[in-house]
Amino acid sequence: MKQNLLDRVISYFAPARSLQRTRARVVQELALQYRGAENTRLRADWILGTSTHTATSNERNTLRERSRDLNRNDAVASGATDTMAINVVGQGLQLQSRIRGDRIGVSDLRARELQRQAETIWTDWKPTADSMNLCDFDELQFLALRKIVEDGEIVALPIMAVDKWRTLWRAIELVEGDRIYNVKQPASAMLWDSAIELGPRGEPIAYHIKKAARSASERPESVRIDVRDSKGRPKILHVFPVRRPGQIRGVPFFAPVMTLFKDLADTMEAEVIAARVSACLAVFVTMNDPNMAAFGQSSELETTTNARIQSIEPGLVGYLKPGENINVVNPNRPGTTFAPFVEGVLRMIGMSLNLPYELLAKDFSKTNYSSARASLLEGRRMFLKWRGWFARMFVQPIYELVLEEAYLRDMFEAPDFYENRSEYVRAQWIGGGWGWVDPVKEVESSRKAVDYGLSTLAEEAAGQGRDWEEILEQQKREQDKANELGVVLLHSTKSGPATETPGKEESNATTKEE
Repeated sequence: MKQNLLDRVISYFAPARSLQRTRARVVQELALQYRGAENTRLRADWILGTSTHTATSNERNTLRERSRDLNRNDAVASGATDTMAINVVGQGLQLQSRIRGDRIGVSDLRARELQRQAETIWTDWKPTADSMNLCDFDELQFLALRKIVEDGEIVALPIMAVDKWRTLWRAIELVEGDRIYNVKQPASAMLWDSAIELGPRGEPIAYHIKKAARSASERPESVRIDVRDSKGRPKILHVFPVRRPGQIRGVPFFAPVMTLFKDLADTMEAEVIAARVSACLAVFVTMNDPNMAAFGQSSELETTTNARIQSIEPGLVGYLKPGENINVVNPNRPGTTFAPFVEGVLRMIGMSLNLPYELLAKDFSKTNYSSARASLLEGRRMFLKWRGWFARMFVQPIYELVLEEAYLRDMFEAPDFYENRSEYVRAQWIGGGWGWVDPVKEVESSRKAVDYGLSTLAEEAAGQGRDWEEILEQQKREQDKANELGVVLLHSTKSGPATETPGKEESNATTKEE
């Protein structure tokens, strides 16, 4: 084993001690099973932080403000946030009530009537969902998911907005994560979250929410809100992706790649500045004769009238004095490696965020049908995961509260509601469709999947953001109207295309008999 300077000094003055150090180092290296845990000179700059399940408030505040700055000023980061929100939520997750009649002791016909009641109640409530009367519920969904991506978390308060014009009083107040704050918390607790009270199992039981200031002179004040009321209803929804057991606060979606966003933005800014400089003809006058400089000769470019030239314009003819020449600055930017560098950084960002490069950069110039479809399918798997999670954690709890209030107001005729609550609130949430890369191939694929029992009409319709029952009902209305007008619809024929001539089968049969 090679000895460093300290080892050689110790071995000279204390050979026994040097032998012990060498033996200990050999044992340590032999016992190391993972190279990632080695602590050599090559890894000396790998500084580790404290291993805690929740980021400290200082880290979280810095990450949140930097993420907001990226969304305000960085084109790639802002586009990635909108890509997430548009593909996960889009125009809002739409309700499909899934009440099962056999589970609540009613007929299938009655179950369908209850489904329509629930969907009508939800549709009528959505325009009044916002406690500030600025957004409908679909817009609240988009805003909530965007803040989860940007800040890492969102708080929704399902309050009762007592307004005479509201059919249902339930309303949603969205609160940003930095308002989870206890104004009276001691200074020693600033690094952690004394604004969240935890129970014996580490579960949040109450939050301290700072009230929104209506003026700069207003004294800050926070209010304590229990997580649930005595009946188990949620009084606060704190929604964030959980990455570690025991985590009680969220971190921004861009946390792993913030430095890449910043480095890419700085590099692009430097390239733009270099391009602007190269667009100007920059010249420097140098003195080749040191004697002329010593005699105080001007090093500035001058005309024959001794007027100094401060700028250069087209058609200018300048005369130099003896001993002066001109050097032209040529930045040679952008370099040949600039475009590959940008693409490489974007691919690294997309890999970390599970966003395919084509979706992150909106660049499909290097793809064909197969690669484009593979990229989109990879992105859709991630969007579907986020969509299901967001529906369970944000949309479904709010729907349950709205439907319960409708029942208490005799607007939802559900017998034994509380005994069968889980069945009455059973629902499926459908997001927007993503369209087709090649409609002919994918429609044929969907048809065959349904024909062979590998899929259902409900699944295929949901993939396009549609309700299968609405499709069938609309087709029924179209068929009835077509029958009234004597028109044959293509999708209603089962023996072949609508252009097939009547009597063709009989003609073929006659030919065979002959």
